[in-house]
Amino acid sequence: MEQNDIDRTLVRTARALLDLTQAELATRAEIALATLKRFENGSIPTPVIRSAIFRALEEVGIEFQKTGKNIGVSINVRKLPK
Repeated sequence: MEQNDIDRTLVRTARALLDLTQAELATRAEIALATLKRFENGSIPTPVIRSAIFRALEEVGIEFQKTGKNIGVSINVRKLPK
């Protein structure tokens, strides 16, 4: 799945799976909390912001899958922080 394919629903789902707050994800992605909140509320972020969020989620174990019309989020338990 490409970084630009993530949307606010996938980000919210990923955060819920990891029990991450918006503030925690914003810190991990090195973006402003307000930027993440705007994205999750429907604003379209720049590719740089999407990339930062995508990378931060992957680093803590999230895997995004896209097969045909289906897009999913799962956790790679081997990558979970200990």
